[in-house]
Amino acid sequence: MPPTDQHLLARLRFRHLQLIAEIERTGSLSKSAESLNLTQPALSKALKEIEAMLGFPLFNRGARGLQKTLQGEIVMHGAILLLRELQHLHAEAQFAGPDGRVAGILRLGAPAFLSVSLLPRVVARLAAASPPLAVSLSENNVPGLIQELLDGTLDALVTVYNPEAMAITAGRGVRFERITDEEYVVIATAAHPLARSRNVSWQTLTAEQWVLTRRPSLARNFVEDSFRRHGLEPPLPLCETDSPVTSARMVAEGVGVSSVPVSTAREAERNNRVRRIRLQAPQPSAMLGLVYRSVAVNHPRIGCLRDAMRQVSGTQRR
Repeated sequence: MPPTDQHLLARLRFRHLQLIAEIERTGSLSKSAESLNLTQPALSKALKEIEAMLGFPLFNRGARGLQKTLQGEIVMHGAILLLRELQHLHAEAQFAGPDGRVAGILRLGAPAFLSVSLLPRVVARLAAASPPLAVSLSENNVPGLIQELLDGTLDALVTVYNPEAMAITAGRGVRFERITDEEYVVIATAAHPLARSRNVSWQTLTAEQWVLTRRPSLARNFVEDSFRRHGLEPPLPLCETDSPVTSARMVAEGVGVSSVPVSTAREAERNNRVRRIRLQAPQPSAMLGLVYRSVAVNHPRIGCLRDAMRQVSGTQRR
């Protein structure tokens, strides 16, 4: 008879999760036993007890040692997430202190272009709440941030929806929630002749030197798709970057033209060294929103972030 949820809750302990996570980390019973200060027979016995509680094996045992089952893979990943959440819960409680000076700590990830444009206003709203929500910000490329989310070291990402980058999350309990749309624009140095032109065609842009973000970035995809839609071969970039922010700085120095999110363009235009090119056929917009684990959809940390994002995006549209 399969164990019930209540049965598991009554018998499964965090020590069991720690044991499972350590076997996953070391890949060996002997190494796990050593790090946990257990004998190998004691660890083997404990593992069998855990499997009995769950009602299925975590490993196939053979001449090649332990080989994870598909169910074992799921349990091990879940055990690691639960242990990291426990560590985060403890850190939150310590930081809040007895007077509850913060509501919690949001572990947030974002690509650099949003960290310097949208996020300061979002974090300002979280900080102005009563009590405030503290933020631990990780800046990275989107594939790296998604991996951090899957590993349980981030609560959420703020990013644009990129199907290629999101492919790794298929079937892994992760969701994207749209908040607003982010327009993509082509920019040039303010002194460039095209910065003063109207209805610039993609044919005209084939003669330009380009600064593009590396694949699989949306900015790169949008530019290449726009050229192809007009029957043109996408140009090879003179300069490749890892971030639209860096691309915009290259444009400001006259390296070439580039495609960037409109929030990056606004920041770059502040010093009057960069201007948007008015296109005959504009690029598409991307969905901007949150990425988080599906089980966290109603978590207070995600709720606070969602509200702040909606407030900021509403202000931006006005």
